[in-house]
Amino acid sequence: MFTIIAYVSLIVSIISVIFAIKGIHQLYWISALGIYIFSFLAGFTIGQFTVALTFIFLSLAIGYSLGRIKGKADYSLFSGVGIITGILLVVYVGGWVFLPFWKLLPTPLFS
Repeated sequence: MFTIIAYVSLIVSIISVIFAIKGIHQLYWISALGIYIFSFLAGFTIGQFTVALTFIFLSLAIGYSLGRIKGKADYSLFSGVGIITGILLVVYVGGWVFLPFWKLLPTPLFS
């Protein structure tokens, strides 16, 4: 069941990124949530790498929501901020990036 949810969230995030790039910029929020869910359910081997994508989509969603992205330079700046944020969180925070989901699990992953 979790595998189905993981792949559905991945497909939803890919489709929403495609439409967000084409001009419906509010879909970056959906893609960020979808890739975050996929990262959590995909496990900690690939999940740590894909969770960095969440922050790229989040920074783009914030930039477009605040009206700060006007051209390609702004798009590149917000993408770069997302990449740096994602890498720093994966390196320094590690698995704790998934803390909101861990509260839903019956047994603790870290003791």
